[in-house]
Amino acid sequence: MGVVTFASVRSCAVTTVALALAATWPSRSDSGGRRVLLIEADAAGGTLAGPSGWPAEPSLVSLAAAARRGGDPELVWEHCQELPGGTAVLAGPASADQARHALSMLEGWLARLGALDADVLVDCGRLDPASPVLGVFEQGERAVLVARPCLADLQAVATRLEGGPSAGDRLGLVVVGEGRYPDGEIAEALGVEVLARLPWDPDAAQALVSAPASARELRMAPLVRAARTLAGRLAAGMDATASVHAGPVHAGLVHAGPVPATEGGTASVRSRVWRAFRPEAKPAPSNGSAPEEVSR
Repeated sequence: MGVVTFASVRSCAVTTVALALAATWPSRSDSGGRRVLLIEADAAGGTLAGPSGWPAEPSLVSLAAAARRGGDPELVWEHCQELPGGTAVLAGPASADQARHALSMLEGWLARLGALDADVLVDCGRLDPASPVLGVFEQGERAVLVARPCLADLQAVATRLEGGPSAGDRLGLVVVGEGRYPDGEIAEALGVEVLARLPWDPDAAQALVSAPASARELRMAPLVRAARTLAGRLAAGMDATASVHAGPVHAGLVHAGPVPATEGGTASVRSRVWRAFRPEAKPAPSNGSAPEEVSR
């Protein structure tokens, strides 16, 4: 059992990725009693309660109040909602002020997530230097950044890698959506393992809050199939971290493998990304519109 944390540096599909993985995580019957918990720890506020029709409590807010009277990590189960497939969710409040306040109150409790008898997936949302869950993200047994395969997102990831603490070889990248840059080139430029590429499918993601991933209309959806493959690998890594790096990922995913440090160190990550992915020099469009890469 262990903790996988998810975040972005440009508000990119973190909740979609965390939700899809939680919904397709190996079941108890498949893993000898594996329990799964998804935590909405986004300081900008949660987004699952509204479309799920959940009440304001139990939630992250009610847990923060209860944790003042005792810090037992197992207290969390009393404050969870449930996805249609049975996965427990500690839902965040929609209000950013409430979310930040609750997360600040739970700082000590969040540091003990590894003590839970469960696989814990933490949606940390968009990271910034003032985020109350910055330390939580860095301490994940597997810390996963989510990005689109476009220059703006990749430069933002590079800036993050240069400017903040690093999760080291525990850090991986999930790429969401189609783009001109192959995963292997992204991994080489950033010096970070690309764990998977998931399709951008907001309709399937929305459906996961109202139907189990095993439902006929969802189980063959590209997002669900790809997430199930990645979830299986990450779940195996909870028992043996080394197994996260083993073998290629199929079913539409590309696994770049561990990337050795590049000469020049992390200080040159942004320049490597720019050299690898800079737009080709082109005449200004006659209609005055921005070039494709700039307009994304």
